[in-house]
Amino acid sequence: MKKFKKIYVEITNICNLNCPFCSKDNNKLKEMTKEEFEYILKKINNYTDYLYLHVKGEPLLHSKLNEIIELCDKYHKKVNITTNGTLLKDNLEIMKKVRQINISLHSLLDKEKLFDILKCGDYLSDNNVQVVYRFWTENNSDLIEKILNYYNYNKDITNNMKLKNNLYLNRSFEFIWPNLNNNFITDQGTCYGLNTHIAILVDGTVVPCCLDSNKTINLGNILEENLEDILNKEKTQKILKGFKENKLIEPLCQRCDFRKKVFK
Repeated sequence: MKKFKKIYVEITNICNLNCPFCSKDNNKLKEMTKEEFEYILKKINNYTDYLYLHVKGEPLLHSKLNEIIELCDKYHKKVNITTNGTLLKDNLEIMKKVRQINISLHSLLDKEKLFDILKCGDYLSDNNVQVVYRFWTENNSDLIEKILNYYNYNKDITNNMKLKNNLYLNRSFEFIWPNLNNNFITDQGTCYGLNTHIAILVDGTVVPCCLDSNKTINLGNILEENLEDILNKEKTQKILKGFKENKLIEPLCQRCDFRKKVFK
């Protein structure tokens, strides 16, 4: 049986922000029901120990978030969440139950909320939750400076900085989300998709990676099929075989700016 390093499960694709960095899609807005989530958990239980409860959307908006986290605990899953941080203050006790929280600050428009978010980061990291402040776009030097000053950080400025125990600041490159309308890049290369991870969208659609929120590479639906059958499909195996042979089979993969920057 295939064992993944992580599986992304999009518990909601609804968000309370409209950040320019995120890709746009026409998917129906919904949240995964608690029953659907547990049904999926049962099907993927033996395939990974780590769940990432996001693809698009703001996971802290989920109306049954506490029950979702409790189900993860029931099935012995270690939980990672990526959030924009605006709802952390009202969900601190729930968030104490997760393994890691990535707080995406690169689209923070209300800079006055920054210090509320930093206080939440302090509280969670003091309660043994790994907290990462994440910047994946340019022109954030003023926010980064405020964070470094807040933590009295006086070491070298790098892309990965430990601010205190369990708390980090991560800077990375800005990328263009994969889209069939992007300019062709290459048909040569490999990817971590289907190797270290897969993603399950809010309607149950299985895609090779967390950047395919438009379900362009639709491998099947886990609410209707078993994961083993989805992974053994000819389409899935053809993509995997291509990655092993340094060939990008899918047009979306051939237009993936993120993959290009990771596999230079």
